[in-house]
Amino acid sequence: MDMIDYFDIEYTKEKLNKCLENGTEPELCIKIEGNDYMIIPLRDKISFQWIGKTSEFFYKDVDELFSNELINGIVLNRDWNKVEDIYYY
Repeated sequence: MDMIDYFDIEYTKEKLNKCLENGTEPELCIKIEGNDYMIIPLRDKISFQWIGKTSEFFYKDVDELFSNELINGIVLNRDWNKVEDIYYY
């Protein structure tokens, strides 16, 4: 799998939505401004956390996750261009 594709926000949203539909739970990690965050699509929701710093926060779907203000003031729709690294945990 080529992680470079995940730097495209629409590609990432599509993959996360497919995981939600299929019930797969990959732990997608992103680094923004030196901080590592984890996104986990679950069957009926999606979680977001600051790795090693916070517990999970849950959102009903990918759109809600990407449009809300998250930990450290991040809004993924706005800040995706700040992603420095993407990897699976």
